[in-house]
Amino acid sequence: MGTNYYHRTDICECCNRYKERHIGKSSMGWQFSFQGYNKDYPEITSFEDWKKELQADGKIFDEYGRESSFKDFVEFVESKRAESNNHYDYCKKYSEERGYNMRDDWKDKEGYSFTFSDFS
Repeated sequence: MGTNYYHRTDICECCNRYKERHIGKSSMGWQFSFQGYNKDYPEITSFEDWKKELQADGKIFDEYGRESSFKDFVEFVESKRAESNNHYDYCKKYSEERGYNMRDDWKDKEGYSFTFSDFS
């Protein structure tokens, strides 16, 4: 079971409309997996990029509508590094056998799993 996290910006105080981008997913036993962006501004290809974006504007919510502070979210993601499974490593290990296409997947300099592919 996993939980998706989203970055909401341009939140309207009157009608509560907002723009939203998928940050990534936390799953039991796995390190946090990130959504990368290369066609939107700004480009996001690392956890450092996400931290800059999350600090600049907006709010962080999980898929159940629970808000998280920037500090709590970063601590949570970092705490998951101790989990043994990394999505990129798993897919790379089984890519040929199971037909995974790895062209849109990578690990950032900190070792976090990223993809340009949509996932949830």
